[in-house]
Amino acid sequence: MIRRGAADGLVAQYDAATASEYDYEEFCGVHRGEAGVPAARVRFSLAEEAPEGEAARIFKRYRMGKAALAGVKVSVLYFECSSTTFSLGAGATVLVRGEFRATNEPSESEDAAREDTLRVVYEASSALSGLLDCESHAGLPSSFTMPAEV
Repeated sequence: MIRRGAADGLVAQYDAATASEYDYEEFCGVHRGEAGVPAARVRFSLAEEAPEGEAARIFKRYRMGKAALAGVKVSVLYFECSSTTFSLGAGATVLVRGEFRATNEPSESEDAAREDTLRVVYEASSALSGLLDCESHAGLPSSFTMPAEV
């Protein structure tokens, strides 16, 4: 289920000057098994800066958005959104952090799992950039192809 509320929540955080990378807005989730325990979820927050330098060992870095980090169960995508949706209609450019996290171990190769987790966070980020009316599709490609590793 895609939630317009995630976009509205990010705008409200920005406009109230309360945004933090640790104040997540849930975007969508897949539940399986125990009630209330997500098997996978996508969430977004506003960030001050994208990570630079070496990534944690569980990640590989890819060329997408401002920064893309993909692991076999977690991927993170940072992208800039310029939109009049922010600042009560006056407009602003914000850095958005999207995160996909799965709780189950993948049943495929590590490379295939990284591509899948990055694809999910890309697709959700693309949808969110549309909900936020980001200029130029937030610098994201118009469709997913596995980007080059950095």
